[in-house]
Amino acid sequence: METLFVLILYINGIAKEHMAYWEDPVIKEWVEMGLPGCLAMKRTLKRQGWHDSEGGRYVCERRVVETRIDWEGKKVIARIIE
Repeated sequence: METLFVLILYINGIAKEHMAYWEDPVIKEWVEMGLPGCLAMKRTLKRQGWHDSEGGRYVCERRVVETRIDWEGKKVIARIIE
């Protein structure tokens, strides 16, 4: 278990999508986003046309998560614990 900043998409109050790792555009490596990366990703989504609404919203939250290694060998969130 780890405590990470996670970008979460809530649809009607239910967490549907989440991410805490990304390929850093500067160093081209798979890394933990942290708060700055999370906020940058949220800004990118807004620039590409996403607008929070009554039914859906993106938020950056500090959460306890369980991680695993995916089929590409990258660390990803398996589930949000709290």
